[in-house]
Amino acid sequence: MQISKRKSKSKRLSLKTSLVFIGVLILAYLPFSSLLFFLKTDSFHNYFPSRFYISESLGANWFPWWNPYINFGMPQYGDMNSGFWNPITWVNASLFGYNAYTYSLELMFYLFLAGIGMFQLCRSYKFTKTVCYITGAAYLCSGYMVGHLQYFNWISGAAFLPWCIWAYNLLITKFNLKNNILCAVIFYLFISSAHPGLIIGSVYFFSAYVIYNFFQKKHDETKSFSPASFIKKNLWMTGLLLIFSLGMIYGYLDTLAYITIGKKSGFHLFSSNSFTIQSIISFLLPMAIVKNDAFFGTGIPMRNMYFGLTLFLFFIPSLTNKKSSIQKFFLYAGLFFFILSFGSVFKYFADFVLPLIGHVKMPGEFAIFACFSFTLFGAFSLNKFIADKEEFSLKLHKTYFYTQICLVLAILIGFLGIIITHNGLFFNLSKILSHPGLTPKLKSLVDVLNFYDILFLQGILQIITLGEIKKCLILKRYPQLIKIAIADLAIATLLNMPFTGVGQTSVHDVQTALNKSPEGIHAPFMLPIKQIYTNELEYNSNLLKAWSFYNKQIGSMALVNYPLQLSNTKNIFKDTTDKFTDHPYIFFTNDTAIHNLKIVNFKGGLLDFTVNSNQKDSFVFQQNIYPYWRCIINGENKTPFAYKGVFNAIEIDPGKNYVKFIFNPQPVNTTMTISLYSFLICLIYILIIMFKRPSR
Repeated sequence: MQISKRKSKSKRLSLKTSLVFIGVLILAYLPFSSLLFFLKTDSFHNYFPSRFYISESLGANWFPWWNPYINFGMPQYGDMNSGFWNPITWVNASLFGYNAYTYSLELMFYLFLAGIGMFQLCRSYKFTKTVCYITGAAYLCSGYMVGHLQYFNWISGAAFLPWCIWAYNLLITKFNLKNNILCAVIFYLFISSAHPGLIIGSVYFFSAYVIYNFFQKKHDETKSFSPASFIKKNLWMTGLLLIFSLGMIYGYLDTLAYITIGKKSGFHLFSSNSFTIQSIISFLLPMAIVKNDAFFGTGIPMRNMYFGLTLFLFFIPSLTNKKSSIQKFFLYAGLFFFILSFGSVFKYFADFVLPLIGHVKMPGEFAIFACFSFTLFGAFSLNKFIADKEEFSLKLHKTYFYTQICLVLAILIGFLGIIITHNGLFFNLSKILSHPGLTPKLKSLVDVLNFYDILFLQGILQIITLGEIKKCLILKRYPQLIKIAIADLAIATLLNMPFTGVGQTSVHDVQTALNKSPEGIHAPFMLPIKQIYTNELEYNSNLLKAWSFYNKQIGSMALVNYPLQLSNTKNIFKDTTDKFTDHPYIFFTNDTAIHNLKIVNFKGGLLDFTVNSNQKDSFVFQQNIYPYWRCIINGENKTPFAYKGVFNAIEIDPGKNYVKFIFNPQPVNTTMTISLYSFLICLIYILIIMFKRPSR
């Protein structure tokens, strides 16, 4: 592996470095980090409900195998968006409990991990501190991060990506028990926290990295290299990772046959939610992508690939410069995923060659691997410039000149567009200032800004920034270069936050709405479901999307859109003569014994009750039928049958009956126990080693 020959210092991350990245995080993401504004809707709608239930269930001293509140119930362990298998989820749920504040703070933690992880990776490549800080900030504030801020699992997965490369480099450089365990632990944190699309992409990314390292080691260590030894190192780590992941793998496979997701996307979906050709403008003008939706042809979150002007200035000439082998890897890997993120015909053909690719419905998700690789590719060139004390070369001058030309053109197009359309910021300034208070003014500003305004204003800002970067490089003022590079990234992030990161609702308002949710887990009301939702405003909450996720009642009036849905759930909401909403969450088909029923205990995955029935009847528990539901009647185990093909039901004999419905996925429990204890033992070992001696 060809890297700079500067002496390795092999130190732990310093408090100063951590504080720098905390500062960058707070500054760049100020609307979010200040907890004044909450994330945009997808985050709270698709990722929060399951985490909230996990913490509520733990607070009620019940393990959350089953979530009864989302579309008449689903196995929580099969929800890939819930963070169920992520250790950090359990720490947050157990110690603090999920609410609007702790949820936001956890996402900030992942952003911090992303920046500090890239810093640590760069340091392992023996980069100068200047390059480490700039590259760490570039990843922390990258267009991918700010663009996908509302997609919780995309950010949490991206946070561990540099740590995975760092840990794997340690493993193949010095194979020992500590590095083997450390690598497996970090890779598990990645796959347990990442969105399924990231996991699929990582299979190809890391497989390519392993192959690259195999041939690189073979080239660098011609006489001493042993293919068997190299394979052995990887197999040991992979084997340990599989043990950590045993519960997760079994849980997902168990659920796969009963859910609607997992099917390949059609060709029409390959063209949507992708990084389009027009979005290349984000490499220079990241804010320009927030307007003119028709021009970009994709959602705002998918358009941004910015990683700062400093690294971009070195990225372009490095495409034709002599490159080290590791640079070539990151360039080619980045280009592969960059092309794949375009979707359309590229992804369509990739699906025929590469298994699993077709299951990723949003091609733009692959952009993380391109953004990560391009950032590192530029960092290698910047490091060579600084470490070798190079001068501002002709190629850099050309790149600087042509970048200036592009920015000047953007300014001119913006200026002409403003004049021709006679609209935008400058023509509505008085209207903006007329609004009382800062927040209404900012909202009006966001609404009024148009595509030409942004081209004009950000073009001027980028030209000024580019000039300052050039001055620092020529005069070798690297401490100042760090500040300018961070300022460039922070400003770009701040400008994009109102459009891609945060909404207009405050964290306080979201938490206020969430506070209306009853505490703990308790037996739902014995009322027909339609009576629970008589207040339409309560049902259709703008902040919480589906109040049925939080009201601790079972059922909803219509199918609620959620990433995981059991295949038979759609049958619940079909019109039938026996409408499910006419009944409470539990009922008898003959309505004979409901008044003689007494709930003893309810815990989501447990319903314990006694009932006196005058005749033989069928009892229906309105939860989706699933293989691990069991019923115990008067001490006798019975398997529930499917009422109307969808709900748990059991026959009740006349007289007094002691009945218990319980969801107990024993095989998942067993495999999870194996994974949990092996992971905890290894984690404790790593922590002991870390505190006993400095990391190498």
